[in-house]
Parts: sequence; structure tokens; C-alpha cells
Amino acid sequence: MKRTPKRQKQEIVIIFWTDAAMHGVDQMSTKEAQSRQLVEGIAVGFLVYEDKKRINIALDYFPEDEEYRCVNTYPKSGIKKIVRKLVIVNKE
Repeated sequence: MKRTPKRQKQEIVIIFWTDAAMHGVDQMSTKEAQSRQLVEGIAVGFLVYEDKKRINIALDYFPEDEEYRCVNTYPKSGIKKIVRKLVIVNKE
């Protein structure tokens, strides 16, 4: 008998966010230090969890085991925009 794969919904997100920047250990003038900026980042992954304060996304998803790998947590306070895409994953 052939098994019918189960269909499972997963959300993929693209996060546009602002992060802290490290400017090295070299000496610099006050003017140079004051001119340093934050950096803008883009992260893409499977949505694992989201609430008012944070969002967790994963690089990899394993539907057969319903497990994630390479999970990162981002504070909502630094996120400028989230793009969402719902995908259907077949689970054998």
C-alpha cells in the first residue's frame, strides 16, 4: 500500500533588521568614534516562534522529524520589516 504524504504548512520569513556594529580595537579620534553607525542586516529562515519581544528563525527544517537546525533569535525592537511566505511541505 502506498502512503500518502502528509501536507504541512511552514512559514518562511525575511527579516530586515538593525544590529550593533563592532569597529575594531584601533585607537580613533572622538570625531571618528562619533561617526560610527549601526549595520543593517537581512536574515531568511523558517519561522520557529514569534511573540511581541522576539522572533526565532531556523536555517534548516526537517519535516519528517519536525525539527529545526541553526536557530537564531532576533529582538523585535531592532526589526524594521518582516516579509512572510507560506509554503506547503510534504511529510512522508
